[in-house]
Amino acid sequence: MRMSRSVQEALKRAAQRDRRSVASLLDKIITDFLEHEGFSVRESSTQERRRFPRKRITLPSTTRLHDGLLDKSFPSVILDVSMGGALLTYPKGSEINFASTGDLPQFELCFDLPRSGDQISLGCKARRMADVGNEIQVGATFSEVSDGELQKLQAYLI
Repeated sequence: MRMSRSVQEALKRAAQRDRRSVASLLDKIITDFLEHEGFSVRESSTQERRRFPRKRITLPSTTRLHDGLLDKSFPSVILDVSMGGALLTYPKGSEINFASTGDLPQFELCFDLPRSGDQISLGCKARRMADVGNEIQVGATFSEVSDGELQKLQAYLI
């Protein structure tokens, strides 16, 4: 694909900010454009790359960051969840602060499961973050999760 150097450099900076490769960012930009224009792209994709299917939800949650001696809690919303991880969103004015460089943090995600009301707490590792309009989205994988918590989550997802 041909483009000016200034566009190439801007793409590199945008990809770094979203913690993606340039190819992944271009795929996202093109897919979003095609869907906006009414072309069905996701249905024709051959195979889901994720190991577990995602369930789209809007579920209030709490993110707990363990920073040395201090534990800080921040409100968040889960946008989708699977047995492997979750996509979270935080309002732009939130006090939560994920560094834009270096390793993304590990944190604890706490929420009540719909229907059962069971409280669940899952260890998470942030994998990517994106500045999306007036919110920050964080994609995280689950780590350090007890079998009991996984069983509760699995019962909800089925």
